[in-house]
Amino acid sequence: MIETNGSNTLLELTLVQVRDSIRSYLAQGNAGHYSIGRLYNYTVTNELAEKEGFASAQEFFSQNFKELAQSTLSRYGAVARQFTEESCRKYGVAKLASLSTYAKVAELQLLSGDVGGMPIDVPQDGGTVASKPFAECSLEDLLKAVKHKRNPSKATMPAPDAARVDFMRESFSRHFAQGARVQLKTSLQGGKTLLTIQGVPLDDMEKLAEALLDGLQPRLVRTVG
Repeated sequence: MIETNGSNTLLELTLVQVRDSIRSYLAQGNAGHYSIGRLYNYTVTNELAEKEGFASAQEFFSQNFKELAQSTLSRYGAVARQFTEESCRKYGVAKLASLSTYAKVAELQLLSGDVGGMPIDVPQDGGTVASKPFAECSLEDLLKAVKHKRNPSKATMPAPDAARVDFMRESFSRHFAQGARVQLKTSLQGGKTLLTIQGVPLDDMEKLAEALLDGLQPRLVRTVG
């Protein structure tokens, strides 16, 4: 087992001690994942493997822990950096890793301390979205929420909003030449549809204003004259 000082910082460890400690934590199942993540981070940060002749930390871990994929070690390490051991024991590495991804794609700040109250927008059957605290979300809920934030579909967007977005896209396609890198991206947050415009050259700001104004006008009005 690993030892820490009063500030919960790992005491100086050798590569052999890291290896033996990780084997002990593997025997604990889910309860040992946080500590494995800390030991992985410690090994990488202090270049312990390289000092012992390994080409990299990845080579050391692949030779000594064939049951641990590199993606798993990276996930454990990321969770150990971002969350407390208490949170890890309470919610598990898989859910915390998904929460971290959700916060990133949704551009949200993770709560300090217990993250159980953090609101998650979870897609529901029928196209609606329900806000649930993280503590009440299953792993499936979190995976759905991440997928939804990355690529919100029209099925989860209110029909009037989807129609307005389509209308706005048509306007942009008319005002910007084919092949232009101007992009309109949509997302749902707190039950509201958000529109993000990217890639507009500074020289085309007048075109942007025209496209926005044209996109706000009813289609029948535009056909007059």
